[in-house]
Amino acid sequence: VGNAGGRIVAGMLCDKIGGIKTLVFMLFFQSVLMLSAIYVVGAATPDTALLVLVATFIGFNYGTNLALFPSITKQFWGLKNFGMNYGILFTAWGVGGFVLSRLSQMFLTQTGSFTLSFLFSGFLLIAGALLTLTLQKSREDEILEEQLAQARAQTEAASGQ
Repeated sequence: VGNAGGRIVAGMLCDKIGGIKTLVFMLFFQSVLMLSAIYVVGAATPDTALLVLVATFIGFNYGTNLALFPSITKQFWGLKNFGMNYGILFTAWGVGGFVLSRLSQMFLTQTGSFTLSFLFSGFLLIAGALLTLTLQKSREDEILEEQLAQARAQTEAASGQ
C-alpha cells in the first residue's frame, strides 16, 4: 500500500512542483522516518500500530524513488542514452542497498541495536537531499545558459536577415 501510494503521490507532486523538489522533500521526509524509527523500534514495548505506520511510510518513500528516478534521469541526461544512464543509476541504488544493509548488520552486531543504523541512514538521506539541491541549481544554470544561447542565436539570425 505504501509503495503504490508513494508512486502515485510522487507522480502528482512531480507534475506540480517538479521532480527535484519532490525528491528533496521525500529524502527529508525519509530522514525524519529513519530518526523516528530509533524510538519506535527501540522502545521496550514497541507500539505495533506506530511500527506499521512508520513501515508503511518507509514503503511509501521507496515507491516515490521508483517513480522519480526515471523521470529525473531523463530530465538531466535526455532520452538518447536513457537506458544506459538509468541502468547505472539503478545499479548504484542496488549496490547501495546491498552495502548499507551489510553495514547495518555490522552496526547491530557491534551495538546490539538498530540505533546506529537508523542514525547513519537518516544523516545519509539528509546529505542526499542537500546534494540534490545543488544538482537542481546547476541544472537550472544549464537551462538558463541554453536559453540565453538560443536567444542570442535568434537575435543574430534576425539581425542577419
